Amino acid sequence: MLDPRIVRQKKNRRKALISTIICIAAVVFLAAMLVMHLNDRYFHIGSIPSTYDVIRFFGSGAKPYAELSEGEIAVSFVDVGQGDCELITANGCNILIDCGDVDKIDSTIGFLRYSGVEKLDLVIVTHPHDDHYGAMYKILRDFDVGEVIMPELETDSRSYEKLYVEAARRGIPMRYAAAGESFRLGEDMYLDILAPIFLDYDDENNFSIVARLVYGETSFLFTGDLGRDGELDLIDAGVTLRSDVLKVGHHGSAGSSSDEFLRAVAPRIAVFETGKINYYGHPRGEVLERLAAVGCSKAYSTANNGNIVIISNGKELRELTERETAYSFEE
Repeated sequence: MLDPRIVRQKKNRRKALISTIICIAAVVFLAAMLVMHLNDRYFHIGSIPSTYDVIRFFGSGAKPYAELSEGEIAVSFVDVGQGDCELITANGCNILIDCGDVDKIDSTIGFLRYSGVEKLDLVIVTHPHDDHYGAMYKILRDFDVGEVIMPELETDSRSYEKLYVEAARRGIPMRYAAAGESFRLGEDMYLDILAPIFLDYDDENNFSIVARLVYGETSFLFTGDLGRDGELDLIDAGVTLRSDVLKVGHHGSAGSSSDEFLRAVAPRIAVFETGKINYYGHPRGEVLERLAAVGCSKAYSTANNGNIVIISNGKELRELTERETAYSFEE
């Protein structure tokens, strides 16, 4: 029969060994997470997986995660509450339109990382309101950015100062957008800047950069917070507005999405970027009625659906949403 003291000693040694292994594993894990975090933030070494890669590997993180097939592009409408943020992923090119406000920037950065974005070839600030670009300086800090464009609108906001300082520090070009310029993304694939056409509006929302993405037979229109005056100027200018997908202007405000404008766009799919709790009643019921009147058949909102990704193969569209909550034009 074994001596009880020897049995206790073996058990104690076994417990000590297990504790040592657990401690070593914890230290290794924390060190690995620290290295990945520092790489995400500062070094951007491609051979080191990101923290978001690890989270995605275990099936967590931002949803939906779109695996694109060859010949497909994706437009993501990121849930940043009562604000705007869109990501275009096309032919190896990444374009970010707005990023939401400071309190939602982690959602934006997380979605970009989970989606595998390391470089943003173009960043578009539609107009200098905080719910569209309040923390854009953090995007410039955390990502490799090729260029920033924004409307020619004087602003003395703290957000703009931070954006300008960060762009200067990183050597990122910033310039005013020009209506009529076009970014070629690939064969039969381009992004046109349609507005602002004029620079004498009283309402800053009408300075919003309006962009139209075309891929083959499919098209998307991004309108920022454009109001009725800006919409009518676009119609008078004779630019092509017809688009399959409309990012509805000003979160579904009644002062945007005029009858004339919606008839010119004739969208099949409408996307509202709104917060679950907003004090403006967005989207407004009259906007839903106007969309229904021009034949729009589907409507999504970040408040109801979370992150929304619409994928095009140049001929057809398919939609992925974080949540399957139905949306009704009659709401």
